[in-house]
Amino acid sequence: MLRSRATGEFVGDCGLTPQPVDGVMEVEVGYHLRTATQGHGYATEAAAACRDHARYRLGVDRLVAIIHPDNTPSQRVAERIGLSFERATTSGSGDPVHVYAARLA
Repeated sequence: MLRSRATGEFVGDCGLTPQPVDGVMEVEVGYHLRTATQGHGYATEAAAACRDHARYRLGVDRLVAIIHPDNTPSQRVAERIGLSFERATTSGSGDPVHVYAARLA
């Protein structure tokens, strides 16, 4: 859960979860913010903290973000934390998604 340091207001969530991508289990960083709190750096700060936790505490060697092709702000967050566009594919439900990924080791 993400809260504003200044006000304590709930702004969204961010975390790591195992996700199958094209039949391979990956570790995904996911982030979701309330619309009113977007554009203030919360997602980038939280996603970077999750990336560092995955790398240094969990020993994860590869991190992905699975993002809808039209979600440009989420794509920018992924790029800011060091992930790069890897490929377009479909989600388990058949929706188009972009996979952003980075080697952490």
